[in-house]
Formats: sequence, C-alpha cells, structure tokens
Amino acid sequence: MLLEFCDEMELCVANTWFKKEDKRKVTFSSGGNETEIDFVLVDKEKRKFLKDIKVFPGELQHRLVAVDADKRKVKKIVRKVALVRRNVWKLKEEDTRKNFEARVGELVETDASDLWGCFKERVLQTCDEVCGKKKGRRGRGDTGWWNEEVKEAIARKKDAYKKMRKSGTEENKVRYKRLTR
Repeated sequence: MLLEFCDEMELCVANTWFKKEDKRKVTFSSGGNETEIDFVLVDKEKRKFLKDIKVFPGELQHRLVAVDADKRKVKKIVRKVALVRRNVWKLKEEDTRKNFEARVGELVETDASDLWGCFKERVLQTCDEVCGKKKGRRGRGDTGWWNEEVKEAIARKKDAYKKMRKSGTEENKVRYKRLTR
C-alpha cells in the first residue's frame, strides 16, 4: 500500500537509497521483534539533496529517524501571494456581532441546490463586508487582544529590564520580576 501511494504521488522511499546494516535500519523493537516501520518519503526531484538517512539507536521501542540533507542546494520556498485573513476578532464587539448575525440571517436561500455551498459563500461574503480583510503578515494592532494597555505594559516591562541590566540592584530585579508575571 505504501509503494502504491509513492508510485501515485511520485515519491521515493528514501530509507532504501542508502546501504545500512540491518540493525541500523530498525525503527521499532518490542519483545525481541525488530522492524522498520518509519519511512522518509521524498519527492523524486528532491532526493538528490539527501546525503543520508539515519536511525539513532536507543533503549526505547521507537527510534528516531533523521534526514541529512545538503541545505546549500535546497531552495527556500517564498510565498509570493500575500495571505488574506478575515478580521473575525472584530466579532467580539457587540455592534459588529449583531450586524453580522442580522445579515447572515437574511442571506441563505433555502431553495438552492447546494445549500451548504450557498451558506458558506454568503457567510464569508458577509464576514468580509462587516469585519473586513487584511493581507500580509499580522502586525501589532491587528488582533483583538492588542490595545494601548498591552502596549504600555510591554513598554514598562522593557524599561524595567533595561534598568535591571544596567544597575543590577535587588530593587530593580524585584520590579522586573513583578512586571513579568
């Protein structure tokens, strides 16, 4: 079954590409029985980056399997499309939540052939209109928990840390520890 999956997905079982003694292939042992049950599957195009597959011996039943790859040849995958997030945290606000609930109640068509698809599409559309969307990385101020109080608490903690590092007095250490709780 594993080989059929690998054939279908164009993967190779990397454990079989390196010659090892039988005891170095064992990934599970129990009651005197030793088997190889953990496998590393790699895309056929990426197998050229593999240097070795290792099984670390130990006293436990399961043994750690590690891949040694040539990281100089592996290219970092860069996401080219910005991630779009819905600002669902805005639903914690009473007015926004009531507006959302009222609009969702109006949207669903009961005679649609794909009732779930219609419902999903309309709910997401309403969420976009009521809460809005954001592209890219999450920054400070774009979450439901980040506010001025949190910002000030972090500033006080950083200030206390700097004073503690600079002077090293017991009073400054106690102040910093109190602010980190």
